Amino acid sequence: MATVDYFLSGDPEVAKQHLHAALQEQGFAVTVRPTGQWAAERGSRTKTFWLGAFAGKAQHLVFTVDFMVHGDQLVARIDRPTGHGAMAGAIGIARSNTAFAEVDQAIGTRLTSHGVLAHVVHA
Repeated sequence: MATVDYFLSGDPEVAKQHLHAALQEQGFAVTVRPTGQWAAERGSRTKTFWLGAFAGKAQHLVFTVDFMVHGDQLVARIDRPTGHGAMAGAIGIARSNTAFAEVDQAIGTRLTSHGVLAHVVHA
């Protein structure tokens, strides 16, 4: 599983808004689950199922965002399940890895530019 923890400073709601915007800018629709976890989803399950590696940018991806408190800071944890993208084979897994790295970069850039990123941990 690929995981990134973003330690956020300032107003937690403002930080969440910037995180949400960064995900949307990368083409993800964000839904809030009853637990408070976010599901960030893009692409098409159908195209990924039928076209596999040929689904390209339409490859279905889902990342999750969990929120927790560490000391006095809000932490947003972005997860990508291991093997996610496997429906599109090895190429799909590679695309999923690339997409996760791009999302990580976009989130880090946006949070830093708005002064709400205190620290980041990649695992």
